[in-house]
Amino acid sequence: MEEQKNVDEAALASSGATLPKKLQWQQRCVLGVLGVAIRLWARTLRLHVRAEEQALIGESLQPAVWILWHNRLFVGAEFFRRFAPERKTSAIISASKDGAWLAGLFEQLGIKPIRGSRHGRAMQAFRDMLRAIREGYDLCITPDGSRGPMYEMKAGAATVALRTGAPIILMSYNFSRAWRLKSWDRLYIPMPFSRVEVRLDRIEDGKRLAGGDVEQAVALLRQRLMAITEDDEYSEA
Repeated sequence: MEEQKNVDEAALASSGATLPKKLQWQQRCVLGVLGVAIRLWARTLRLHVRAEEQALIGESLQPAVWILWHNRLFVGAEFFRRFAPERKTSAIISASKDGAWLAGLFEQLGIKPIRGSRHGRAMQAFRDMLRAIREGYDLCITPDGSRGPMYEMKAGAATVALRTGAPIILMSYNFSRAWRLKSWDRLYIPMPFSRVEVRLDRIEDGKRLAGGDVEQAVALLRQRLMAITEDDEYSEA
């Protein structure tokens, strides 16, 4: 068993693509301004969480795997600032050149970025995610990112949860008034001072999810996440 573990770790370390170069100082200045703008914008929003669902966050700081759809990312950092300020948060970000911008923005918003996706550096990213949870970080995953299709649940979140046994918290934001970008995920940009309903669902022991079967776990997670997600533009095929 120990030999297999060493082989797996060696494969993980050697399988990933290299990351693009770090952002230059001018780019970081732009991100700093953008980060301030997003924080100010988000603080105008009226976030509402039902009392029974707020209790699902839990009083302990036990790391959890948080799962939300990619098109609801705008509100994520503000939710943690208001409702779980004591928790340390990390998130998986694409290893692409464009992902460097998002990683830099997440740093501005107080979220530790983990670089990688199924399209690049995937195995090393998986290893980094497990390490982040061991170090006490919550792990936020957008299971349809980074390229979609929208609302398609990929296996990464279920695999991490099954591997670590961490609790899973499904999270969605439903908007009273919002613009939507013409991106693959139809990203929501909530209008200032609008109401955002936060919906949560919790699975206590990720290791027992669907009896440990990844395929069934993926189907179950998608079903439960869609149950708390509202989107007037989307309908099941």
